[in-house]
Amino acid sequence: MTNSSRNTIVLASLFLLTAVGSFFILNRNQKKLDERQKENSKLQVQINNFSSLVANRDSLEAEHELQIFMATQQGKVILQQDNQIVTYDYLLKALNWLGKDIIYDFALSGGDEAKTYNEYVISGKSDYMDVVHFTRLLEYQRALITLEDISLAAENIAHSDTVSFSMILRTHYSDVGVPASSVSYKPMDRSVQEFPLFKAKVWENLPLLEEEETRLIDVELCNMIGISESRVFLRDGRGIIRILIRGDKVLWGHLWKIDYRNGLAIFKLNKYGFEENYILSINSQNEE
Repeated sequence: MTNSSRNTIVLASLFLLTAVGSFFILNRNQKKLDERQKENSKLQVQINNFSSLVANRDSLEAEHELQIFMATQQGKVILQQDNQIVTYDYLLKALNWLGKDIIYDFALSGGDEAKTYNEYVISGKSDYMDVVHFTRLLEYQRALITLEDISLAAENIAHSDTVSFSMILRTHYSDVGVPASSVSYKPMDRSVQEFPLFKAKVWENLPLLEEEETRLIDVELCNMIGISESRVFLRDGRGIIRILIRGDKVLWGHLWKIDYRNGLAIFKLNKYGFEENYILSINSQNEE
């Protein structure tokens, strides 16, 4: 065999080996490339989803805030979490809504095993009506806080409505509730009628008039000589004409209502320990 033939065979063999090796290498690289492309496709889908979430972030946050706002506008809402600090801060917020400064002791007394509420004891001294408004506020506001027990005792202070009080309340909470900071004030339309708590309610003999009360007009000794939509005109026993508007004080009470259409002036008097109506008419002298 000549050298040229031998060289041709060797070169052909090398070419064949190179071709086979290149084929396997290219095939392996193609598989790797396909795998990378699949991974890139999955990553691109994730990037697109993330970009969509980022683009909708503002709308999602607005929706979340709207849900919280709608929840806090309901009649009652349950708090998301509770501890001594949360409830104490809420009580301070309630006193701020009330515009009162009630000093009391505050302590955690327990809770249930299911961890749906915590129980607290608060006690102190305050004006009776301040305690009434405070407890009423806690019951009527949106946060689900229930009063389980309350006790009052009179203080030994003459002519005072100061009481010592003690109450047990429960703050209810759940993971699906709303944050305490999101609970806003709920207006309360109904008012509480104030009255002296420790003053005798009924008496046989009239109490002595205070000096300032003696200067008030006694409507039982007056005649009504004129009336308008906002004023009534009275003549007392000495012939002096007095002009009164709604809410003006009189002896034992105040002018409660002016009924211009029917010519009536209605007074609320508390002469014998209980409140009653006293009516003066433009047509007749007076009537009860």
